[in-house]
Amino acid sequence: MPETLKVSVLSAGARERTVMRSLLAIAGSRDDGRGWQVTEEQGGDLTVVDVDSQEGETLWLALRERGKRPVALTARRDFAADRVLRKPLRSRAFLDLLKTFDEPEDQDASQTETQPEIVAENGHQWLSMERPADSGMATLAEHLRRQTWTSPVMLQPSGWPRLIIDPGSGSWFFDGPLSDMKPQMFAQLISADDGHPVSSSDLVAEVESEVRRPLRELKWFAGLAQSRGRLHPDLAGEATFMLTQAPGEAMENDRFAKLARILIRAPMGVDELHRESGEAAENIAAFLNACYTTGQLLVSRQAEVVGY
Repeated sequence: MPETLKVSVLSAGARERTVMRSLLAIAGSRDDGRGWQVTEEQGGDLTVVDVDSQEGETLWLALRERGKRPVALTARRDFAADRVLRKPLRSRAFLDLLKTFDEPEDQDASQTETQPEIVAENGHQWLSMERPADSGMATLAEHLRRQTWTSPVMLQPSGWPRLIIDPGSGSWFFDGPLSDMKPQMFAQLISADDGHPVSSSDLVAEVESEVRRPLRELKWFAGLAQSRGRLHPDLAGEATFMLTQAPGEAMENDRFAKLARILIRAPMGVDELHRESGEAAENIAAFLNACYTTGQLLVSRQAEVVGY
């Protein structure tokens, strides 16, 4: 067993590597007695890639396509990844990441997780979300898209903050900052019964001290983060897409605004959208999922519109 584990820090500046080395020196050894070493070379036991450059994002995607699980180091709040370190680098977040380390990254990925279906191959592998075996279980985004709840409900599955959704008024209520809405929540499968009915008479009292927000906002963020960059199954395969209008939330983000402007002009498939925009595959998938959740995406197969 090697005495030192390596953290490959790729496409990052000297400052980030220096901060990481300092934090490792403070943290000391793991419980098993092994220490950590920061390296600029690939092949470490843990890989961190700065994705805030085109070179870094391309490298991160290439590693993902090879079955690795690189950590994305980024200042972008919208970057779709299952393991993220935010800039500026925080000591607690970095050290917590090291605590989650278990096995070297070059192990056979099939030993640790079920691989999603590859739905298209034209220079990129577009991965599809898996449909749950239990049709009653779905992500929050999917429940909202299906209109599972037609009257006010209170949602608070384990680990969630309390949310109240009022479909009739097109509103949701949440007493807290949006940063409390963790991506892990939106990827979690919940049942329709997790939405506990709230009577009209109780609704006023329940939301008295909470902020009223437009329901389209919740649909957008839930749709964006529900799949960690994998396409919704309804969007997989040979299909073309077009937007009826640009989602307001998309226009607040430069990357998504660019994708929205492209899809408003003309219908196109996912590979064509990738070539036209130059955007990362995972960002495109997250964007299309969010637009589909909000009901603003037209999906056409052989000139027949099948979902919006």
